[in-house]
Amino acid sequence: MTNELQLVKLNVGGKLFLINRETIKKSSVLVEIIKKKQEQTHSNDANGNAVGENEHPILEIFIDRNGEIFQDILEYWRSQKIYTESEEVLRKLRHEADYFNVQDLIHKVDGLLEQYDENDEDYDYQVIQHPFNCNYLIVPSQGELKPFQENDAIVTGYKYCLSSNVYESKLVVKRPRKKCKLAQD
Repeated sequence: MTNELQLVKLNVGGKLFLINRETIKKSSVLVEIIKKKQEQTHSNDANGNAVGENEHPILEIFIDRNGEIFQDILEYWRSQKIYTESEEVLRKLRHEADYFNVQDLIHKVDGLLEQYDENDEDYDYQVIQHPFNCNYLIVPSQGELKPFQENDAIVTGYKYCLSSNVYESKLVVKRPRKKCKLAQD
């Protein structure tokens, strides 16, 4: 039997994994953790005698991280695929990939998260009064008109009461700000 162990038993946040050493080499952080653990396991006692060698054929390590997400990292190492589209899981995966220093996974997750990173500042909104025949969109911050385009979306509609008997209908329209171009005079 060689001194270098081929399998590592990882307990990540209470979830157990038996992993081939070649798979672990994909994370410099895990390689360092294993190196430190092996140095502790193969130390000498007070008399200078080797302690720990060949006592355990499988190195066991506990890592206080999210075991559910580590399973996704392990699956990525094995298949080079990400099997979730959930924004919450992707954000957790990005955090754990950063901890384990898995740069290619970080890059892929960042690409997937770009679709979730839009916020209200990326859009212009306009309230259109009934009848809905207005084909211009007002940029609220600038008060300018823009043509209504196919990327625009009606995000809500409502009625309100001006007086006891008169109701007025309105729509709120949203459009991606980055796709809007102001007409120049």
